[in-house]
Amino acid sequence: MKIGLISDTHSAGSGKDLPSQVLQAFEGVDLILHCGDLECLGVLDVLESVAPVLAVRGYEDPIEPGDRLARTTRVVQAEDIAIGMIHDIQWPGPHVGTGANGDYLRFPPGSGRDLLTRKFQQPVDVVIFGDTHEELICLRDGVLLVNPGSPTYPGRRHPPGSLGTVGLLEVQGATASVSLVKLTGER
Repeated sequence: MKIGLISDTHSAGSGKDLPSQVLQAFEGVDLILHCGDLECLGVLDVLESVAPVLAVRGYEDPIEPGDRLARTTRVVQAEDIAIGMIHDIQWPGPHVGTGANGDYLRFPPGSGRDLLTRKFQQPVDVVIFGDTHEELICLRDGVLLVNPGSPTYPGRRHPPGSLGTVGLLEVQGATASVSLVKLTGER
């Protein structure tokens, strides 16, 4: 199973301002996971032109009835992998801190796996999050953590006006691997 990962699109109006490079990067995926700060539901509609979409809300995202947009957290089962989704890894608790540039995570003492189980109310193998606009892939106590960055408003490590990143998660049975796609062009 191939899954597109995206966060922090911050799209206004209809969502049709989403760069075509995002849709190209997601060609052939089976599912797209959006980790919030979409700002308009139209982004989900545009992404659904490529594949089914599941999302979690960011800070000021709209509310939508149905299953497509969850409140703050959700767990998606992909083959034998449980994927936890959250916009900001810091909330709701338990707290996981982020580095000033979003380039690392600070876990409190103890088991990261146990902390994430409490956060998602069940064990997870992968956690997808956003908020910092900085792409990040790391492993903590056997849990793969991924921030796909922002395709439209990337963080400080990107030149001003450039496009950012999205992620691709490949799941085969109980194995998951992730890669980041650097989008080319300008906003």
